[in-house]
Amino acid sequence: MWKQLSSKEIFRHPKVTLIEDEVELPSGFRTTYLYTKHVVDGTTVICRKPDRTILVQREYSYPVNDWLWQLPGGLLLPGEAVEMGANRELMEEANYRANRLTLLGDYYYDHRRQKGKMFVFLGESLESSSLPADPEEENAIESFWFSEEEIDEMIRAGKIENSRFLSAWCLYGKRKEL
Repeated sequence: MWKQLSSKEIFRHPKVTLIEDEVELPSGFRTTYLYTKHVVDGTTVICRKPDRTILVQREYSYPVNDWLWQLPGGLLLPGEAVEMGANRELMEEANYRANRLTLLGDYYYDHRRQKGKMFVFLGESLESSSLPADPEEENAIESFWFSEEEIDEMIRAGKIENSRFLSAWCLYGKRKEL
């Protein structure tokens, strides 16, 4: 196990806090390790209609300067229950509420730099419902309904490059008989 020798906050912003630790590895080698302070976990919702089509969105991503395919979701608010956060994100991004949410699994979304988990849900029995969009996302998300086969083909063709989407789709693939 690594041994923490010291720790200091080196940067703080409302959306991220960077921590730098001095650590000693099992070999005795000392180094510094940079990571973000864990604030909240997140959710991803795979929305499925009775005809088994899936809601897929295109959103402009500023860091990569391109439109990426995604599934609805995002970070939880501090203290927010996971299921409530899943529906809040769904209402903000897609104008739907899932009356039935089934947890498919979870994963660490950036295990090398933080300990946040992404909880993946299957959302069914959808009804129209909305909340105001996050100002950073407003007018930047387009929604489409695709079959599972169409999504698999988009992945094979390299059109889906979003790690959150790909991770959620793997969990869904193991449980889509639900």
